[in-house]
Amino acid sequence: MIPRDIIERIREKNDIVEVISEYVNLQKVGSNYRGLCPFHLETTPSFYVSPQKKIFHCFGCGASGDVIKFVQEIENISYVEAVRKLGERVGITVSYTEEDEVRTKYYTFYKELHQLYKSKLNQNQIAIEYLKKRGYDAREISLYEFGFSPVDSKFPQQVAQRLGLSKDELEKFGFSNSDPFAGRLIIPIADDFGRVIAFGGRLIGEGVPKYLNSQDTLVFKKSSTLFLFSFAKEYIKQVDYVIICEGYFDALAFHRAGIKNAVATLGTALTKSHVYKLKKLTTNIVLAFDSDSAGIKAALRSLEMLISEGFNVAVAKFQQAKDADETYSKFGMEGLVKVLDSSIGAEQFVVESVAKQYDLSNPSGFNTFIRALRNWERLFSSNPKSLEKFYEHASTTAGVMKEELKNLLASQQLQNQGDKYSQYNQPSRSYQQQNVQLPKTPVKKVPTTEDYLVYMYFNYPELFKQIDFTPDLLEGKAREFFLIAKDLNVSLDSLSKHMGEYVKEVFDKIDFEVDDKIVEYIKKDLELRRIDKRIAEIDALVLKVTSDEEKRILLKARTELVRQKMKIKNQK
Repeated sequence: MIPRDIIERIREKNDIVEVISEYVNLQKVGSNYRGLCPFHLETTPSFYVSPQKKIFHCFGCGASGDVIKFVQEIENISYVEAVRKLGERVGITVSYTEEDEVRTKYYTFYKELHQLYKSKLNQNQIAIEYLKKRGYDAREISLYEFGFSPVDSKFPQQVAQRLGLSKDELEKFGFSNSDPFAGRLIIPIADDFGRVIAFGGRLIGEGVPKYLNSQDTLVFKKSSTLFLFSFAKEYIKQVDYVIICEGYFDALAFHRAGIKNAVATLGTALTKSHVYKLKKLTTNIVLAFDSDSAGIKAALRSLEMLISEGFNVAVAKFQQAKDADETYSKFGMEGLVKVLDSSIGAEQFVVESVAKQYDLSNPSGFNTFIRALRNWERLFSSNPKSLEKFYEHASTTAGVMKEELKNLLASQQLQNQGDKYSQYNQPSRSYQQQNVQLPKTPVKKVPTTEDYLVYMYFNYPELFKQIDFTPDLLEGKAREFFLIAKDLNVSLDSLSKHMGEYVKEVFDKIDFEVDDKIVEYIKKDLELRRIDKRIAEIDALVLKVTSDEEKRILLKARTELVRQKMKIKNQK
């Protein structure tokens, strides 16, 4: 075990804001920092970092913890590895531990099992013929370290027995009483440092599933592992862009062609863990997904995340083949180079792909097309050049002028904001004649006093202390929140799920600095509420008292309160 004082020193010396900023773009909001959560897909920031409390918390997915927990989750490494990584960052050495022994066993197990699979490949002519049919020669078969698992394979159990692994350890390493890869071509999956940590199995012949990956283990996580990353990472840095594929053989096709900055996901969609791994090397990406409908949908899903994370993205177009592997088989290196050269920008790909889903000659189809573009307009708006390219492609596709398209995209948003924008509310005449009914876009709600108080409690504690109030002056969930939190030091990560969702809703409403003017507004509103509360109490008492003198005193007090209320309202 790592001594507690060493862990505390490492936690103390690593500034949580600096560490997280290496992965997430953070913006200062009062005393906290805010950004898009790296652990789930979102477009509205709900991820907060508190430098005072040295914690992070996401109101969207619930992820929270200290700087060690963050590095552990974002890097998909063990607690000990995270402590060691952060220790190296600040010059503190962490000694060898028991957990390292388990991981050493894991790497040894997979290394020996891989050697056994490789040794059996040359003994199976069917597997060799399969690879040759796909164009692999003896040199490539050796280079990419393919293997084969016989139909009656007990290899994992044999290796485990030789290494003295228990049944429980074998299960934690991803195997039980059988070999799930039996009868399959073996493709080794390595970690970021080239150590084999999992396998992919390709069925030779008919059957399902065609491809099979290792199950997630204590070391291997599909959601954060990229195939060929250990080979590609240095090339990615050199050429300053990465090619992302959907399958093993597509990524291998690029490598075979000498284009070695290609990687592939492992049967999952592109995740934020993948993205943050790549972001350390480059912000330029080419998506080389299949040209079928499933590939287009996957590309659009990936683009939504990549654009929001600030990547420059192009999309490869496979016109004479369905994917990279088939392109290389038919046209060789020149074919893949041509595909890359003809890649189109994300802006063009999005517009073309969305447009194919609708009949733009039909008013209803056109209407839905415009609605679908609005979300992309918002995503591209973070980059003015990309936004202009998006407008150009969208206007050309829609058959309207660029300014007219902008009006179409904005018109309903302006309508929803009131009559003062009425001169811009109507779409161009040509589309009025077509009776196109544009969809309504919900308008962000104006924050209430309750919203400001909750927001300031977490982000502007010094300003919050200037405001004197009791929870009974508040309405809804804010009253419930402050009955608990008013005099306590409640942290973001200690909230219940119910209350955490409420606080996230509040945070989503406020994306600007809170200043002294807002504080004065809140104080004024709370004072008016106090007066209204007191007036209501007097009205109730007047109905109960029987003495005329008591009624006279109460009504006099009521009159004075009304006078105070009018005075406060008239203040500028």
